[in-house]
Amino acid sequence: MFDLEKREKFVLIIFLAALLAGLSLKIYEKYNTGIVDVKIKSFNYKPSSDVSLKININEADEEALAVLDGIGPSLAKRIAVYRSERGGFSTVEELKKVKGIGDKLFEKIKDEVFVQ
Repeated sequence: MFDLEKREKFVLIIFLAALLAGLSLKIYEKYNTGIVDVKIKSFNYKPSSDVSLKININEADEEALAVLDGIGPSLAKRIAVYRSERGGFSTVEELKKVKGIGDKLFEKIKDEVFVQ
């Protein structure tokens, strides 16, 4: 009935294999629509007031420091600069030497930070 040459049979087999693969993929996509690919670009987290949080001020990055109550991005940057210039903090109280952190702000954050 079909008198095909060896080369034509090979091309036909490749075509049928590609067709079968395509159909299989379509069937797979149809029945697996619940799969979601999520990519997170950034993570900004501000804890609520009932979350207990302790941050090591010698290792925390600026984003982690900015989470502290009363510490914004610019003050967090000053803390990081102070830390890098002096090789780290020896005590939590040393935070008061950073410009912008007075006694009042220190009292607010002292229980949320530690030095290691």
